[in-house]
Amino acid sequence: MQTPTVVVGKIRPGRNPRKYFDPAEMAELTESVRVNGVLQSLLIRPVEEDESGREYEVVAGERRYRAALSAHGEDYPVPVIIKAMTDAEADSFALIENIQRADMAPSEEAVQAAKIVGWLQGDRDEAARQLGWSRSTLDKRLALMNCSESVLEALNTRTIQLGHAELLATLEKGTQDKLLPVIVSEKKAVAELKKTIEAAACSLEKAIFEKTQCTTCQHNSSLQTEMFGEAIATGNCTNRACYTEKTDRKLEGIAYGLKDEYQVIRIVRAGDNETRVQLLVEGPTGVGEEQAKACHGCQNFGAAVSGLPGSLGKVYGGQCFDTACNSQKVAARIKAERDAKAATQAPASSSSSSDKPATAKGAAGKATAPAEKPVTSISESEKVKAYRTDVWRKALRKEVAQNAELANAYLIS
Repeated sequence: MQTPTVVVGKIRPGRNPRKYFDPAEMAELTESVRVNGVLQSLLIRPVEEDESGREYEVVAGERRYRAALSAHGEDYPVPVIIKAMTDAEADSFALIENIQRADMAPSEEAVQAAKIVGWLQGDRDEAARQLGWSRSTLDKRLALMNCSESVLEALNTRTIQLGHAELLATLEKGTQDKLLPVIVSEKKAVAELKKTIEAAACSLEKAIFEKTQCTTCQHNSSLQTEMFGEAIATGNCTNRACYTEKTDRKLEGIAYGLKDEYQVIRIVRAGDNETRVQLLVEGPTGVGEEQAKACHGCQNFGAAVSGLPGSLGKVYGGQCFDTACNSQKVAARIKAERDAKAATQAPASSSSSSDKPATAKGAAGKATAPAEKPVTSISESEKVKAYRTDVWRKALRKEVAQNAELANAYLIS
C-alpha cells in the first residue's frame, strides 16, 4: 500500500509545543532531507482552509516539515498520515510525541501541559494520566507558567538553566525581567541566584498580617520546595511587592485603631529616626511635670506605629513629633532648675562667710604665732595618795625588820 503524500504548501505549522529549534541540528536535518528526502511520515490533521490555501496542520513532525520546505520548497510532496483530531487531542498528541522524541525544553512542556489541563477543565489527574506523567511532574511543569515570557523564551533557547527558571518563577514577573539580563550577562550560577533571592525574601514568620492566603500561594517558599528542584529556604515570601502591600495595610489598620486615643498617629519607617522623641517628665531629656501636661494637648503629641524591621507593628505612645520644640522645653526646664538652685544657695553662702573669724595679724602685718597647745594634767585624788603612802610604809617596815643597822639608823634619825 502506497503512503499518501501532500505537498508542503498545503500544510501549515501545527500546534507544536516546541518553540526552539537548534540551528545546527536543523541545518543537519535540512541537508539530510535535501539528499535523502523525508523518510518518515508526518502526522497531520484536516483543518479549515486558510487564506494561503493550506488545509492541513502538522500534529507531529514539524522539524521534518520545516526541513522539507527549506530544502525543496512548497511543491515538494511529503509522506503523511492524515487523522482527524480535536484541538485537545492534537495538543496532547503533539506534547507526548515531542517528550518521547527528545530534548524538549521544560518551558515548552509547561506551556503545552497548561493547554491540556485547560482542555480537561482543570483536571490535573487526568492530564497527568494522558501525558504519562506523575502528578508531581505535572505540577512542577505547570509551576513554570509563573515565569515571564522572556524567562520562558530564555529557557526555550537554553540561555538559562531549569534551576534559574525555577527560582525566577517564585518572583513577580517584573522582577524576573529585571534579573534575567543580569543572570545572562554575568553568567550567574544557579546557587548564586539562589543566595540573591534568599537575601531579598521576606520572612512569613515575622509578618504582622493575616497569613491564611499565604499557605497556598505560589510565592510561599514552603510550597516552592515541593514543586521545584531549586528553591530557597522554607518560610519565606518571594513576592516582596505583595508582602509590602499587606504589611502597609496592616500598619494602617493599627494606626486607625488608635485614633480615639491620640490626636496624631504616624507610621514611622526607615529614615524617620529624628522625626519623633519620647515625651518624658524627668531625667536628662524630661520637660517637667507642668510642661508635660501641656504637651498632652499639643497637636504634635501622639503615638507612633513602627514600620521598622525588628519592631514592625509595635505602638509607641507618648510621642512628640516636634523634636525642636521638645529640645527647647527640655532646655527651659534645666535652666529653671538651675536658677532655682542658685537662688536657694545664695543666702546660705553669705551667712556662712560672715561667721568665719578674721585672721589675727601683728602690727607689722605678720600673722601672730599660733597659741601653744594646752598640756593635759592629771590630778591624783586623796584616796590614791593615802593608798600609796600605806603601801610604802608597809614595804619600809618589812625592810627595816630584816636589817638591824638600817633600823638603828631610822631610830637615831
